[in-house]
Amino acid sequence: MKSLRLFFLLVFLLLTLSMMAQDQLYLQGVCVNEKGRAIENVGVYVNDSLLVSITDENGHFALSRPKEGQKIRFAHIVYEPMTYTIKEKDLIGQELKIEMKTKNHELMEVDIVGNAPHIAFDNPVRSVLDYVIADDGIYLIAYRMRNTALLHLSFEMDTLHELIISSSFQNLYRDFYGFVHVVSNEYACQVGFTETTDGRKVDMFLYAPLSLETFYKTYGTIVTASNKMVIKGRYAFYGLEQYYYCVTPTADTSYLLEHIVDEDARDDLRRAGNNDYYFFTTHFFPQLLYIYNPIYSLDNKFYLFAYTDAESVIYDEVGNELERYPLVFHQRKKWTGETVVDKRWKKSMMVDRARKEFYSFFVDDGLCTLMRIDLPTGTATPVFDLSGYPFAEMLRVHNRVLYFLYPTGNNHRQALYQVNIEE
Repeated sequence: MKSLRLFFLLVFLLLTLSMMAQDQLYLQGVCVNEKGRAIENVGVYVNDSLLVSITDENGHFALSRPKEGQKIRFAHIVYEPMTYTIKEKDLIGQELKIEMKTKNHELMEVDIVGNAPHIAFDNPVRSVLDYVIADDGIYLIAYRMRNTALLHLSFEMDTLHELIISSSFQNLYRDFYGFVHVVSNEYACQVGFTETTDGRKVDMFLYAPLSLETFYKTYGTIVTASNKMVIKGRYAFYGLEQYYYCVTPTADTSYLLEHIVDEDARDDLRRAGNNDYYFFTTHFFPQLLYIYNPIYSLDNKFYLFAYTDAESVIYDEVGNELERYPLVFHQRKKWTGETVVDKRWKKSMMVDRARKEFYSFFVDDGLCTLMRIDLPTGTATPVFDLSGYPFAEMLRVHNRVLYFLYPTGNNHRQALYQVNIEE
């Protein structure tokens, strides 16, 4: 009897899954490169020529009413095109992961003519996985088949320290006090040095290991800090509301610094209720809803860029408002006169801590234009066009030098490039 019941239960489950597969409205997926990083602007085609979707900045795409056996083609100017055939397992809610390979072509040599980008750090057998800029230089993780190394470079690109580390470490994190951590899928370690009596750093080592869960609990909610307090942040209502709190660690007290709301989008979602748009957006692409209003600390002042409210606000070290300016460079006017966010703006910022300047960038068909923000007016001036380097990754600025990662040669390595952006 038990065997019979189990048999009927299995038949019922198989029929249910089959019905779900037949009635599936959307197939969701993500496009990544060989390193697992999301690829934006991948064209998704059916019937070989009908464009049905384009991946967002997180590599996500969706296909409506998919069918088993249907062929999907993925195309991108930097990656090899590929075709995937939908299988039955893809129709039961499992996210489809498409890995695309970089086109195997030799990049033209970069000559230092005028102000052209040139390779800052390259090694014929190593590829740069990640890097951060700290006050005392550049830290980067360089990978090769036999080992992985953590390098500490000067801004003149001299190797100051080198440490062989586990290949599981593939990311770097600069915390709100400026300390550097190496991060794996399991835990994180802080980078430290042995110092001589005269203050010279002689040996680099890793210490204070934390599990990834503990590391995220410790640093995940802290956005930035001054000498007297830290700023914590959180989202609410599908990312359409953003809160920043001032927290005094010694007194264990906190108070609200700023509450930012995209009121129009929030009201639209509330009116939408449980319709298809609401379900599709919140279940497949929740990251599309998140508003972007970063806050930074420079010289014990807090700089809030409230893009949602089109204004920037400067606070002192304990959160008292000092100045408030307009912020308009990320907007454009439609022919109807309506002001909207320019889709070329990528909701990303960089801080040049050496020059106390703020940057953002626009991307049009993969081509990046770096913009320097003028705080009093809220406008931005183009300062460099990376037209020869489509889809450059990890753009960062220090002392008016732009750094970025880009493939070099034909063996899928990435090198660290730099270019002077002095006017």
